[in-house]
Amino acid sequence: MLYSDVSSLHSIVPQTKWSALQKEAMSTLTSQFTVSTTKLQQLTEAFVQHMNEGLTAQKGACKDLAMIPTYVTGRPDGHERGSYLALDLGGTNLRVCLITLKGDHALESHQRAFKVSDHLQEAHVSELMDFIAASIKDFITSEHISSKIVEHPSDSETLELGFTFSFPVTQTAIDAGVLLRWTKGFCCPGAVGNDVVQLLQEALNRNGVNVHVAALVNDTVGTLLAHSYTHPNTFVGAIFGTGTNGAYVETTRNIPSISSPAKEMLVNIEWGNFDKDKEFLPLTIHDNKLDKESINPGVHVFEKMISGMYLGEIARNVLLNLIGQRILFGGVSSEILNKHYALETKFMSDIEKDTSSTLTATATILEQELNIRNSTVADREIVKTVCQLVGNRAARLSAMATAAVIRQGLSNGIQEKHRHLLRVGATVVSAVDEKDVINVGIDGSVFEHYPYFEGRMTEGLEELLGPNARHIIKLGIARDGSGVGAALAALIATKNN
Repeated sequence: MLYSDVSSLHSIVPQTKWSALQKEAMSTLTSQFTVSTTKLQQLTEAFVQHMNEGLTAQKGACKDLAMIPTYVTGRPDGHERGSYLALDLGGTNLRVCLITLKGDHALESHQRAFKVSDHLQEAHVSELMDFIAASIKDFITSEHISSKIVEHPSDSETLELGFTFSFPVTQTAIDAGVLLRWTKGFCCPGAVGNDVVQLLQEALNRNGVNVHVAALVNDTVGTLLAHSYTHPNTFVGAIFGTGTNGAYVETTRNIPSISSPAKEMLVNIEWGNFDKDKEFLPLTIHDNKLDKESINPGVHVFEKMISGMYLGEIARNVLLNLIGQRILFGGVSSEILNKHYALETKFMSDIEKDTSSTLTATATILEQELNIRNSTVADREIVKTVCQLVGNRAARLSAMATAAVIRQGLSNGIQEKHRHLLRVGATVVSAVDEKDVINVGIDGSVFEHYPYFEGRMTEGLEELLGPNARHIIKLGIARDGSGVGAALAALIATKNN
């Protein structure tokens, strides 16, 4: 089936009293925001090509997909046991966890959060790392944790820690990574260009904390590892939330920059930057306006089409354009709606959930959140249709990236046994054995909470990988990738040493 018009969307808007001008404008928008099956296939082919270019590119070469080797070799299968610390630094909250792996896919987690002050976000990095070391020490002391009482496969008296560090780094080993730049308001001098693991280890040693930093991971890799513990044969980890990214399992022989006896290694794709030159993506004037007015024009264009940070802004741009044509709200906007990012993605989510005959919940959102009063039923139907178009496109593009990564697995040998079943026109099967499922671990509020997102992704996967995709590919929520995943990375690093 070619996905060609808005009638295929869930909860179709009834279009009770649309004028001829409104119908024409919405038909044009539908055409602009609909990503056909043929277009999805073209994008998938380009994505796979860019993945392979990234894998084989010379170090430092400019490429769309960074394809960063993580030095994490192997995946957990749920039988692992032991206790590991996890540290999650990704913003103003620092989280310290003790993850106890109990085997049989079961685990326990204890954690505490520590506030990273505005001062620490700008202080010299040694001061930030001393604070982190003190927080870990505080947690260990308060939880009465020691190497003597935790179950651990090693005879070491040192507690092993996995470090989720959600800032741009160039990873050079499973326990080493050089900070490229600070983001999220941090600007600590003394860090950029240095190994963040070494900086943290020095602070732990300086403060007498008996902890060894065994592994450095980002949240996407952590998501894949955490989902693997509860769902073996997890092949992809993905984030569909405020931002987006993916990680997957690659055969080591396909990574020329790596010399390792291991058969497989996790690769951080950094797929938010796919098609940075805008050669393939179906961008509209509304996407280009968002990109031009963003803090990073020309960067992460793909992310700006599918992530929670941006979906509301795309929809707002569309609504303002319709208002400017006097097609919506009688041509009258509001001071709030005129502000950048005023239409939050959570408002879109609530509007898509509104199935009342006159869209009363949508009217409430327009009035209370955006100060749009006296909207007509036709106005509200148009607003809902815009949200559907933007949300549906995001889900289908998310399916495209996921399908591309799975196609890479079909070609690199890791998922080769599924090759004959995952193709358009394949013989349809009613079910597959659990051990033959390809699990995709997903974290993020858009996937978890945006209405119809998972179903729309599944439809896209079927169009790209055939009717058996629904049975073979299982999309699932991955819990606490930055905590559980970091602990599992520490386990893998400890086992491999």
